[in-house]
Amino acid sequence: MNPVESPCIRQCALNEDQVCTGCFRSRNEIARWSRASQEEQKEIVVNATKRSEMRSLSS
Repeated sequence: MNPVESPCIRQCALNEDQVCTGCFRSRNEIARWSRASQEEQKEIVVNATKRSEMRSLSS
């Protein structure tokens, strides 16, 4: 299986909700990433993408 690519874009800053404004992962998701299974990593990417899309809609 191919590894899941991290959504990190090296613009790390947590907002008031403890979500990175660069990759849209939560603080806990960032901390878990290296120990997460591929399925968990895929779920993290899906959740981060949803957060990013919600941010775009509210702007």
